[in-house]
Amino acid sequence: MTAENFAQSYIFEFLGISNWNWRTGPNQITNTGWGLDLRPRDMLKFGELYLKKGVYHNVQIVPQNWITQSTETKISAGPSYNYAYQWWRFSDTSSIGMALKINDLFFAWGYGGQFIFVMPHLNTVVVSTGGNFENSSIAFDFLEDYILAVVKSD
Repeated sequence: MTAENFAQSYIFEFLGISNWNWRTGPNQITNTGWGLDLRPRDMLKFGELYLKKGVYHNVQIVPQNWITQSTETKISAGPSYNYAYQWWRFSDTSSIGMALKINDLFFAWGYGGQFIFVMPHLNTVVVSTGGNFENSSIAFDFLEDYILAVVKSD
């Protein structure tokens, strides 16, 4: 079974995601490290799936232990970021990490400013899209200055 077929059968179908494209590399093998094109509403569904620990509409789509394992920090990626399995986290010493009462935020970081920010303790998912190919981290400023100012707990 190809990665596309697996994703369609076991994830996208359950989430109601029908308009997507996953780019392939050499030999038409799915490039699972990048190249998944989703609409913002579908990015939100994926973020909600992770927010709810793999449950979507009361159905366990992804095992909860995988959600936990895939979003836990595996390696430091510099002073501000940590990396998991295709998910990023802000370090506790980053400005966003320090702005959060509980630093449980994790995010998917796509090319040009495509982000899915998941904040479990705030029960919040934020999707950002853009064409910021020279400075995709501009979304971090927006997140910190505007989104967190509204949703963060005291």
